[in-house]
Amino acid sequence: MAKFIWLNKEVYPHLCENKRGDIFSINYDSFAMAEFKRVFDLSGEYILRICADARYELYINGEFYGRGPASPGCDFLTEKMNYCYYDEYVITATSPVEIKAIVTMRHTAINEFTFGYPGVYIELFKNGEAVGGTDESWICRQLSERVGIYSTDYTVAPLPYYNAQAIPDIHNMKKSPLEHLTEERIYSEDFDKITVNGSKKSTTVLNFDKIYSAFPVISIKTDVKARVKIFSAEIDGIGGITEEIITDRDIVHSCQRMRSVGYLEITVEPLDNGNVEIDDIYLLYSHYPVKNETGFKCSDETVNRIYDVCMHTLKICRQNTHLDSPTHQEPLACTGDYYIQALMEYMNIYDPTLTAFDIFRTAQLLEIQKGRMFHTSYSLMFPIWVYDYYLYTGKTELLKYIKGAMECLFSLFDTYMSEENGLIEKAPDYMFVDWIVMKDAPDPYGDAREVMSHGRNEGFSLHHPPKVLGQAVLCMLYYKSLLCGKELFSLINDEKSADMCLKKAEKLKNAINEHLYDKEKGLYIGGLNTPDNVKGSPWLPENIERIFYLKQANTLAVLYGIAPKSERARILRYVAEDLRKEEMQPYFYHFLFEALNNEGLFGKYGIPLVKRYESLINKCDKGLCEAWEYINSDCSHAWGGSVAYILKKALSGFEMVEPGYKKIKLCPNLYSFDFADFEISTPYGPISLKLDKDGHKISAPKEIEVI
Repeated sequence: MAKFIWLNKEVYPHLCENKRGDIFSINYDSFAMAEFKRVFDLSGEYILRICADARYELYINGEFYGRGPASPGCDFLTEKMNYCYYDEYVITATSPVEIKAIVTMRHTAINEFTFGYPGVYIELFKNGEAVGGTDESWICRQLSERVGIYSTDYTVAPLPYYNAQAIPDIHNMKKSPLEHLTEERIYSEDFDKITVNGSKKSTTVLNFDKIYSAFPVISIKTDVKARVKIFSAEIDGIGGITEEIITDRDIVHSCQRMRSVGYLEITVEPLDNGNVEIDDIYLLYSHYPVKNETGFKCSDETVNRIYDVCMHTLKICRQNTHLDSPTHQEPLACTGDYYIQALMEYMNIYDPTLTAFDIFRTAQLLEIQKGRMFHTSYSLMFPIWVYDYYLYTGKTELLKYIKGAMECLFSLFDTYMSEENGLIEKAPDYMFVDWIVMKDAPDPYGDAREVMSHGRNEGFSLHHPPKVLGQAVLCMLYYKSLLCGKELFSLINDEKSADMCLKKAEKLKNAINEHLYDKEKGLYIGGLNTPDNVKGSPWLPENIERIFYLKQANTLAVLYGIAPKSERARILRYVAEDLRKEEMQPYFYHFLFEALNNEGLFGKYGIPLVKRYESLINKCDKGLCEAWEYINSDCSHAWGGSVAYILKKALSGFEMVEPGYKKIKLCPNLYSFDFADFEISTPYGPISLKLDKDGHKISAPKEIEVI
């Protein structure tokens, strides 16, 4: 039976524990990469199973096979997770086979996870029977040249091999349901062989057609000691990473941390008088496989460009978890991002596999943490996300795994409720609402959390607002979460819990309309200006005696049916007319787009708001910017990509009548376009729509009833 193995403790006593430490840092005193290998006599087809803590690269007879494992999913500062996931590869052998794994003992990005003991497990199976794997007979060594995650010195003498050591198996392995990531070579048209003679520095800039989630690879040929620096970024230094390589021999260097790359700067510096040549540079573009993608074209080329940028950004955010962006690579904590990405996938790719696994992992997280997530509002997106998964797939198998998570979530929020007014009054914070700053309301914690305010500390950041700016949104999300919980509990025949959710939802809706609706103005306020019921923190600024008619709160009141039907169009006009970019970021446009579409106002307000994205692609057309151009944000953030979803939904008049596309309603509308030609992805194949001023043509798979 195979074992988890690691470096010999007698030889490497300082490298045998891997406490999680500061998740935001990846530069550790005890950073190490280790090599493990053994030769097997094999003949025929085998399944190779591999798991590692924290990361592995697998090689068979020197050929790269894959990297992993899939992250178990975690939140910010999570200390514990239930499972470590293993991958399986098919290998065919006709002679002795060398199996080699390169293992990184620390996480290289904050979305990766360690269980506290670095190690690797490999096991071979033939015809279902285990025939060999990792044990103390494997040889291993620390890769001495890998000084740090961004620092490599190939002039350092290699270390000798020793036999590996078995370590405690604390990883509770479970098979990953995901496919292996796709890796494609991407070249820059700017590249030509770089030759540096003498001892002068030389810097070359390489631009790429898009921003890619990638591992840069560089081939260096030299007859002297040389320093090569690789600076990668999206645009203008955004997402910048500098990596240094020192070598006195020919090498092919692969960067270990995936990053977001729109251009590279290669600086070559011979440290002695001689010749250094860079004869190959490319990106290994890594992403989850994309199959059967459907497209979109309309008469407005700017809108087409916006759609294309949104879709490309979705692809680079699809790794072995959904990412907020390949620059940040945050842990599985940004549920709002994944919710929007899933909707984009249903309409354009129809591959719910990654979403299903993210839901499963988030459910595990919620149970472990008793319903608590770092972003309080994002935890409430979980049932909404799950319900849409059911709506678009018709699948109920996953629902039995999320019952405990919903129970934990709703039980926790019960403790936040006020008996006096029926609202959420005792939450530890009200984050996250939106990525904007209310300038006329000073945040005493602004300096401490500058990054969360994008450096604009003259007001309250809606990342972590006070009650007066966050309470309404949190209450409205809880209301919608309870409604989705009611449906999900019913689907697993737990009618008692379903009825309880409905009663709580009705009570909360009444409380919102009683305490947060200003009848004189006919608008919802952002929250009560009464004193807090909990102690303040950097994530909960002290409340102030102001009233804000927050557009985010009014959008949700309409979208979730809290506002009276007769008032919804008027409220949306307040939100959408003269909507300034400083008031709402592309992320929250998702909710506004949906509300406008539901209320028949998409043509008047939605189409102009879609076209507003032109300023983002004028700033960067290689990937989608996280925020409007006045903020120096990353350019690889799919949370603003709802355009690629809502355009198809609105123009087709799409409505799911029976889950899983068994029955749908289509009511096409061109709005201001001259024509639109697009497809909607489904599990049965694409629905094709061709719209022009003379009418429309619809073609749908026979399995789908269209009304």
